[in-house]
Amino acid sequence: MTMLAETGTVVAQSRGARVYAVIARKGGVGKTTFTVNLAAVAGQNNPARDPDSPAPVVAAGIDPQGSLEEWADRVPENGLSFDYVSTRGRAGELAKLKEDPAVSRIYVDSPGFMDTDADNDFAADPLGKGNAADALRDLLDIADVAIVPITTDFMSWSPAEFTIERVLKPRNIPFIVVINMWESRDGNADLKDAIAWVDERGYRRAPEAIRKLTLHSRAAKHGQVVTSYKESGAALRAREDFYKLSLAIEQVF
Repeated sequence: MTMLAETGTVVAQSRGARVYAVIARKGGVGKTTFTVNLAAVAGQNNPARDPDSPAPVVAAGIDPQGSLEEWADRVPENGLSFDYVSTRGRAGELAKLKEDPAVSRIYVDSPGFMDTDADNDFAADPLGKGNAADALRDLLDIADVAIVPITTDFMSWSPAEFTIERVLKPRNIPFIVVINMWESRDGNADLKDAIAWVDERGYRRAPEAIRKLTLHSRAAKHGQVVTSYKESGAALRAREDFYKLSLAIEQVF
């Protein structure tokens, strides 16, 4: 694949299913929420051919803690439009899944960089050693697109920049930054600051932020995904945000 590093614009060529890596050095920015809900939207728009066929959309978790699996296990089967798997750091699992002819899209939840080697030179691989690092390398070897969440809290910005400059750009992986957890009731000031930070660095940015909604923070506990929220104004806004994000990613990449 080739890439214009400043914008994240690429022309990518790959075999098998498209792999979307949801990745950020910092925890708590919404990686699992993004993975589950983007898979839910894609699965709704790309259903299995019949009830007995496997879903063409898969959500995968490589975090040894199994956060995605714990969430998806709580969702009723009729509320899931995608299949899911947790590799728990096992090598080679994602590569096999990518080559499965029944699978068209894989959204992957990744861990934070728990074992980053702070002593590495800037040009060196910063992921360090350990199961989490090896799982990330397996993912990065096959990723077609990286989705990098940040929040309007500036403390999430530097880890995102590290992710892009030290991990994604050296591997020529196309990426898009998504602003998450925007508290719209507080006005636009924090959102504008986050947008300015992304744009000043020339990073490709999703045109719309994901709003901070209680529905999202309670979804795992209640076994829900964005496409199965009970009808309400908040549910409509939640679905709108993720439909727009899914469309933006599909249009760009």
